[in-house]
Amino acid sequence: MELLTRSTDPDWDRVVYVYVDQIDNTSRFVLENEMYKLLIINKGSMTVNIDKAKKVVVAPSIMMLSDETISFTDVKDIDITVVYFKGTEVRDEFTKERIASGEFEKEVGRTIFQDYLLINEFVKQQDIKGKVIALKPSAHIKVSKLAMNIGNELTEQADGFWPCRSRSYLMELLYYIRYLRSASDIVNIQEKSASDMVGEIMQYLSEHISEKVSLEDIVKEYSTNRNLLNQIFIKETSMTCLNYLEKMRIGLAQTMLADTELQIAEISDRVGYPDPNYFIKVFKKHTGVTPSKYRESSM
Repeated sequence: MELLTRSTDPDWDRVVYVYVDQIDNTSRFVLENEMYKLLIINKGSMTVNIDKAKKVVVAPSIMMLSDETISFTDVKDIDITVVYFKGTEVRDEFTKERIASGEFEKEVGRTIFQDYLLINEFVKQQDIKGKVIALKPSAHIKVSKLAMNIGNELTEQADGFWPCRSRSYLMELLYYIRYLRSASDIVNIQEKSASDMVGEIMQYLSEHISEKVSLEDIVKEYSTNRNLLNQIFIKETSMTCLNYLEKMRIGLAQTMLADTELQIAEISDRVGYPDPNYFIKVFKKHTGVTPSKYRESSM
């Protein structure tokens, strides 16, 4: 099986090292050390064996794998979406060798470091438990939709932007997983119910990053009030709830601007700003430059 996608247009010899596969038998899973593997477990259960450790994984959940030796036992009625990709599809510099060297740890504060954190999620988790994240139904819907978007772009190739658009959905998926991990860490580490609420809201915001979200929506969703919501959010994140959402949106926009050729209007809409002019204003407030200037400086 080739874990890549080739252009169907004979005049455009383009290869994208991203591949989406749907499997109902773990024998179809491919151990390819050059590829990162994101497993979205949609249905069923199995025991995952990595080195001498093992863990029972139950749907819905995700598993992030790099070059581990892995086997599956006690497989029961599974349905898995696997997203295979090379790190170089996120950024040209991200070969397996350079990621393993740790050189990007020194790039704190730069766009390349933010992109590195997306890939590093697959590498830094040495314990088998850290490689698996259980998903709430809403989170499962989000990751499944993004994986489907990747697959559709790769197979349909509707226009000339399919390579960078499929990569942009991949980066959005990785970006979401990073925030999903952050929210999970808050819920697991803290014992106070207020902290649990912050973790849940962080996940809610990351699930709705492209949609119109108001403070009233969040207050209603979590049966709280505006003052209490912002009070506990500032305590945990040092910013208000909507400021956190704004920062998250601009962060995703920075990744798409630096690593794809998508038009700014499309990126603006993808990160929750249907009005490109307003997006430019907010982006400049956070970064000091316009999206166009940011893209130029990132090349």
